[in-house]
Amino acid sequence: MNNTLSLARQPIINRNEQIFGYEFFYRDEEGKCRIDDPRHATSSVLVNLLNQIGTAASFGDSLAFINTDGPLLLTNIIRTLPKEKFIFELSETMKHTTQIHEAIRYYHSLGYQFALDNASFHPQYIEDFGPLFAYISFAKFDVNQTDIEQLHFYPNPFGQIKLIAQRIEFYELFEAYKLLGFEYFQGFYFAKSHLITHSRIDPTNSDVLSLFSLLQTDASMEEIYTSFKRQSALSLQLIQFLTSTQPEHTYQATSIKEMIERMGKNALTQWLLLIIYSKSGTSSTGATNKYTLFTQKRVDLILKLLSYAAPNPTEALIENARLIALYSLLKGLMNLSIEQIVRSLNPNNEIKDALLVHTGLLGRVYSAALKLENNDIITASLLLKSYGVTTELLEISILDDKS
Repeated sequence: MNNTLSLARQPIINRNEQIFGYEFFYRDEEGKCRIDDPRHATSSVLVNLLNQIGTAASFGDSLAFINTDGPLLLTNIIRTLPKEKFIFELSETMKHTTQIHEAIRYYHSLGYQFALDNASFHPQYIEDFGPLFAYISFAKFDVNQTDIEQLHFYPNPFGQIKLIAQRIEFYELFEAYKLLGFEYFQGFYFAKSHLITHSRIDPTNSDVLSLFSLLQTDASMEEIYTSFKRQSALSLQLIQFLTSTQPEHTYQATSIKEMIERMGKNALTQWLLLIIYSKSGTSSTGATNKYTLFTQKRVDLILKLLSYAAPNPTEALIENARLIALYSLLKGLMNLSIEQIVRSLNPNNEIKDALLVHTGLLGRVYSAALKLENNDIITASLLLKSYGVTTELLEISILDDKS
């Protein structure tokens, strides 16, 4: 299993050459653009942006343009995504069915925005896409496939749709399309596509499918969480997803259970479906990437140390310890400082103090876990000495982890 994900990004700029947004492109594990299934490509880009890299790191306050396949519009996945962050591009090869047209009208009524990719003045294109023009915010034209002289003579059927010229490769084209009324521009003249690589963390396919199947039944939230909490990689992706899309669901949360309760079963189901479509899970434990394994090890270690230091911990204490482990791992996943993560997630004071200043029982447990990860048993035992945890017990614990 590859330990990194790949994704390409190219800026879209305005007439003043300021960045307006970014278009994101699918890349496989080798960084190549090989698309066999458009739905998989779109889902993969969304999972990488929302579950792994995060919107703040990948495009900040700009807009993200995402190529969207028709069938994905027939699911409820789009509704789990922030409408103020994404523009969904409709390919010129999109199939025109009543269901897809109705879906576009429906999402537009909810405030989602769409763009036409490789738009054209060709009569057949106008006939196919014309019924959707009222629901389109942007139209992107490939300048290599557009006769610029003819644009002076064609009546503009696109109305109030904002026009984007793509594949601008030299200054004269930029100036020419500005004179034609285009508002946004994209191409090598401004910047080439930039390949983004990032550490990846993936759940196993069987875990995702098992949880998805459970959600199709009348299972209680307690049953769902019992299944969920055994999957640390999935929990970490959920926190990143909510941070990217609905940060209010993480504020002051004391457990993953509380987050999924706030999220609701329907949204959780659609989120899992997005992961399934993206095919980002691993097929077996043996194929799991290093960061996923490290995630589970840290969660297990912190919970084990807590059981040593507090032989009869409350469920609330256990859940706080689990969140401390997961939040600490976001540092590597999000490339943010622990201070920034705490400020973003706004956990309760016990979790906050444990992460920032390592105080209290949970802070000592967390700090000791970090020391043990660096094979510093002596310092770890000193940190937990007042709780009756001996050096010998920690040595046995490390031996168990290595066996």
